Amino acid sequence: MTEISIQGAELFSISLLESYGVPRDHALIITEVVIDSELRGYDDHGLLFLDMNVQWGFTQGNLNPTPNVKILKDNPSTGLLDGDAGCGAVAEKFAMRMCIEKAKTTGIAAVGVNNSGNIIAPAIFALDAAKEGLIGCCSSNIQALMAPVGGTTRTLRTNLIAYAAPSHGGIPFLFDMSYSATAAAKILLVARQGSELEPGLLQDKWGNPTTDPNDLFEWSTDGTLGSSDGAVLPIGGAKRYGMALVVDMLCGVLTGASFGMDLQVDTAKQNKPGHFVRAIDIQQFMELDEFGTRMQRRSDGMKSGDTKDGVGEILLPGERGIKLKQESLSRGTLQLSNETWNVLDRLHDISGVPLPEAS
Repeated sequence: MTEISIQGAELFSISLLESYGVPRDHALIITEVVIDSELRGYDDHGLLFLDMNVQWGFTQGNLNPTPNVKILKDNPSTGLLDGDAGCGAVAEKFAMRMCIEKAKTTGIAAVGVNNSGNIIAPAIFALDAAKEGLIGCCSSNIQALMAPVGGTTRTLRTNLIAYAAPSHGGIPFLFDMSYSATAAAKILLVARQGSELEPGLLQDKWGNPTTDPNDLFEWSTDGTLGSSDGAVLPIGGAKRYGMALVVDMLCGVLTGASFGMDLQVDTAKQNKPGHFVRAIDIQQFMELDEFGTRMQRRSDGMKSGDTKDGVGEILLPGERGIKLKQESLSRGTLQLSNETWNVLDRLHDISGVPLPEAS
């Protein structure tokens, strides 16, 4: 474990992205997402994701480092954007800002994005709406890595979705997940480590259970990302596989983005995912303070229930990560895994960007 300052991590990320031609305002957005993920304990979507953006994305030409996000449709409560093949986090930030502004006028709004890239993690964009006193939802389809129940072909994405809402008590409501048994980035992390997965997460190309992450990804240290023929399993069987289709309908079919089997790792230059964000103005229904009080009652009621033996506390969705973030912010430091530090060291060797000082 290596400990570095949050400020040092932010500076490294911004400087690295700028060294690959990413404009500073875009570098700040991408850095905000990866640092937030790192602070909440999701290192697979944290600083490690810089390696994916830099090597697989910019170096291999799968992502445009200087996208010009364009407005394709702009109506009172809806909008559609073209992400210009850039990092999805940039277009998603733009989309949620647009959605919040519309919702404050019309009460509810939705904005779609096509021709984009991976948003990295959806939580921070949904939280942007919650900070403005709105209920926010952010979803995205990405490369097809999941097979439907009973199938062996990768026809579904591990589709990301997050909901956030304000609440009293200092901790907002946050629900953040993918519809697969595990996130693709976690499988990639295990592949990098040369380790085995837990059972029940993955199947090989014949549909047999496997714990070998290389049945899904082939990852080399030079950043080359290959695709095997295995598939991630859907979480919750047929019900969640159906919800994954809903996300693909909204993010892919409705926005004009790629969807289904078109989204493959080895066709990423041609086929781009889409995103779909929503925002609801709470004050169109009740006073914000009343909503916060009611949400706090809902949370208190959940946590007041009896616990099983050995369980100290019932945690709400997102609570563990938000508490970890608060602890890290109070320290002013991040505690990085050996794998993350090694990746940063390699990115330093490639780019010449100075490493953050380890404490």
